[in-house]
Amino acid sequence: MKNKNKDFLNIDISLFSHESLVEVIKQLENSGHVALRKKAQRELVRRLKDKGFSNKKIAMILISNVYGKRKRLAIAREWAEALGISKEEFLTYR
Repeated sequence: MKNKNKDFLNIDISLFSHESLVEVIKQLENSGHVALRKKAQRELVRRLKDKGFSNKKIAMILISNVYGKRKRLAIAREWAEALGISKEEFLTYR
C-alpha cells in the first residue's frame, strides 16, 4: 500500500545545528516534504528570535542581494508564515 502523504517523515529537527537546519531547508526546496520544510523554517526563525533578531532583521537577511519583485514575493510567500506575519508585511521590510 502506497502512502499518499508525502510528509510522512517525522524528524526531530530541534537536534540539528543552525547550519544543518539551513541545509535541510535548502535540500527540501521543491520537494514533497512541505510540512518538514516549514517545521525547519519555524525552528530556524525561533532560534534567531531567541538570539534577539526581529522579524524585520530576518526578512532583510532573507532578501538581501535578491533583485526583482517576483523573487522577493516568492521569498515572502515561503517565509512569512514561519515569521508569523503576512507576506504583505514581509515585503514592507527593506
